[in-house]
Amino acid sequence: MAVAVAASASGSAGASADTSGAASGEGTEPPTALPEAAMVTGGGECLPPSETVIGREVWTEGALGLPEARGFADGAGVTVAVVGSGVDDTAAALDGAVEDAGQDCVGFGTFLAGIVAARPQDDSGTTGVAPAARVLAVGVTDDRGVADAQDLADGIGRAVDGGADVVLVGAPVPAAGGGTGVGAELRAAADADALVVAPATVPTDEAPVAALPGSAPGVLAVAATGPDGAPLANGPAVDADGEPVEVDLAAPGGAAMSVGPGGDGHFTSGGDAVAAAFVAGAAALLRSHEPGLSAAGAAERLTSTAYPAPGAAPSELLGAGTIDPVGALTAVPAPQEAGAATEPAAFSPDPPTPPTVGRTLAVAGGAALLILVSALGAAAVRYGRARGA
Repeated sequence: MAVAVAASASGSAGASADTSGAASGEGTEPPTALPEAAMVTGGGECLPPSETVIGREVWTEGALGLPEARGFADGAGVTVAVVGSGVDDTAAALDGAVEDAGQDCVGFGTFLAGIVAARPQDDSGTTGVAPAARVLAVGVTDDRGVADAQDLADGIGRAVDGGADVVLVGAPVPAAGGGTGVGAELRAAADADALVVAPATVPTDEAPVAALPGSAPGVLAVAATGPDGAPLANGPAVDADGEPVEVDLAAPGGAAMSVGPGGDGHFTSGGDAVAAAFVAGAAALLRSHEPGLSAAGAAERLTSTAYPAPGAAPSELLGAGTIDPVGALTAVPAPQEAGAATEPAAFSPDPPTPPTVGRTLAVAGGAALLILVSALGAAAVRYGRARGA
């Protein structure tokens, strides 16, 4: 099944790409709308570097409480494998962070790696969720971003063999193509105590469809939300049997910003794979904070501390809810009785607080604001757990 998401570059005529003063909040002319790092190209040419760098903090930082979360852990000691189109470490934010870096013609693998572990830069508003984590680049797609089930299975196996604690699936492989080999590699990942995080769906010419590996044992299947906290999908995708695609968790996946191949310029992108990158980063924070926490325990902690989206979106769209990294990092394990069998800990977080509408959305510079206003019609809403001053 063909996956049709073409790389593009869009913008407004005459807009300036100058971002001087952006980090300090000084006003600037809105830069050209950033090019999108797409999952699959139309073939022919590789994604060119972006020349736009945004200095202001991106909206996902505040929405997920990431500055606070990094006060507990930064991902040190954790390896996150990015299984996709490869990772280009030309950007300063990824310099020294990536093992087995190389060419990334599509740019999407690099984009996901930046979401997970981009190192902070003085002139950049983008920082990875777990900026001290090690990224293991596992290229499985061709130069157009296309992979099949066997490619994905091989990539998961290489990620586990490379010592990954978290395996992020960034290759768009529809579940309809089968995947018995994928199942075997997932069992190997579970045996190695590696948590697999994957998109719940992939886009096609007609509509989103179920993605491999799906919500299998040992896998967190992730769906995307927008800056208002609502699901990006209008309705649940269906699998080959006509049943709704199972979703475990949700995370930001609209108008997200990260680095790309060829330099320090920023890109925007979205979708379930982008949302999965935020969950993989949160898992890296959690396993860095608690080195003895198993993959199953980390998955349980992330789902048990998730919070519902505005409007109480159904579980078919958001699963347990949207990740709360701070909630996951600060949840207290329930006490175990002496002599009880060892099982993944049951956690008792505080009851989730519904996201607050009206909190200021920390948009990354004029470019992200331009994108959000034009694409979403609202740039002054941020979702997240309401916390006391």
